[in-house]
Amino acid sequence: MKIKVIAMTVLFSFFSCTAIAESDDYCSQEKGNQQWERVVSKYKYFSTWQSLHRLRSGLCQQVERGAISMSEAATVFEREKAKKMRILRERKNKIRGRKRILLG
Repeated sequence: MKIKVIAMTVLFSFFSCTAIAESDDYCSQEKGNQQWERVVSKYKYFSTWQSLHRLRSGLCQQVERGAISMSEAATVFEREKAKKMRILRERKNKIRGRKRILLG
């Protein structure tokens, strides 16, 4: 189950990178918003997705108000996403290490 989450994280990071590359304004892209809603509803019990979704929404609101620029928002989001992915990788490696110890 956790490996599926990590795979989805990597896959979703690819989608977000391509969305940013296609357009500088990822907040107003309807396709990107729909992707986020599908992923969050599908994995509603995983706090990683919930927190990234809340962060994205908050950053988009700040961009719309003019409090921060789109590039600043993208930098903050990508930094936080990378941190979450690192945590997920560490958890996965920890689980693999336990399995190796048990299987000997």
